[in-house]
Amino acid sequence: MRRFFSRDVAKDLGYFVNGRIFKLQNEYTRRDGGTPSSRAALARLRRDLDGGAPVWMSIGADLFEDWPQTLPSAEEDPAALRAAKTALELYALHQQSRRSGVAQGAEDAGKNRMTFGRACRLINPDTEHANGVKRRLQAVEAAPDFNGVVRNVRSLIMLMRTAGDGAITLDYRSLAQDLYQIQFPEARGEVFMRWSMDYSSDAGTRSRRS
Repeated sequence: MRRFFSRDVAKDLGYFVNGRIFKLQNEYTRRDGGTPSSRAALARLRRDLDGGAPVWMSIGADLFEDWPQTLPSAEEDPAALRAAKTALELYALHQQSRRSGVAQGAEDAGKNRMTFGRACRLINPDTEHANGVKRRLQAVEAAPDFNGVVRNVRSLIMLMRTAGDGAITLDYRSLAQDLYQIQFPEARGEVFMRWSMDYSSDAGTRSRRS
C-alpha cells in the first residue's frame, strides 16, 4: 500500500480519468440525444455517489475498463482508486440532463484551465456576496476524512449546475489529481493553497467574460 503521494501516479490518473470522462461526454452529448450506454453509465455513477457503500459490480466496467498498467492496483494504492471513482461520479452528477459538455476540453485549457477553485469563483464572481461558496470551500479543507471532502465538493458541484446559465465547466483531469493528492497529509495543503489562489484571483472570471 502506497503511503506517500506520487506525482507520477497523479499525472497518469488525471489522464486516465479525463479519457474516460470525454468518452462518456462525447457519447452523451451527441445530437441524436446520446447513446443508451452513456446514459446508463452516468446513471450508475450518480447512483453510486448517492449510496452509502459502493456497488462495485455495477460500476466496475465504467471504472476499471482499460485501467492502465502505469497506474497501481487498488491494493497498491487505494487512494488512486478512490480519486478516480469520485471524479467520475462527480462528473456524472455535473453532466446530468445537460446537453452540452461540462468537462472542459483540452482546446479551452492551457492558461485558462478551469480548475476547481476557478470554477467555484464563477458560482458567484462577487466574492463579497459569496459566503455560501466560501463556507463550503472551508468545509472541504476542514473535513476530517475523504468522505467529508467528497460531500462538500459535491455540494459545490451542485451549485455549479444551478449557477447562472448552468454552463460552468470544470477541468476534471485537474480535479482527479487534486482528489488523489488530498488524501496524503503531507501533500493536501498544496491542494488547498492552489484552490485558494485560483478562487481569490479574478483571472478565471476575466477569461470567462472575454
